[in-house]
Amino acid sequence: FSDVMWLVDQLLYKKLDSRLAAFLLEESDLDGARELKITHEEIARHLGSAREVITRMLQYFQSEGWVSLSRGTVALTDEEALRQAAAQSLR
Repeated sequence: FSDVMWLVDQLLYKKLDSRLAAFLLEESDLDGARELKITHEEIARHLGSAREVITRMLQYFQSEGWVSLSRGTVALTDEEALRQAAAQSLR
């Protein structure tokens, strides 16, 4: 139940770019690596979004120089910018 409430809170009160940045940083911390072996589909499922939306957002992150994308991999290239994006929300 608490997982559902957390997801509802995330969906209602935080922007997707903020949620995605926070997710990438958290996964990086958990894995202890700046290169994540994860697909856009897996990220979308974790965040309760569509793969296409996640792909567009990751492409935006890449154009800003925050991440580098390759097949099945997301490499964090500017963690500070991701932290700033993660801190932003609608609250």
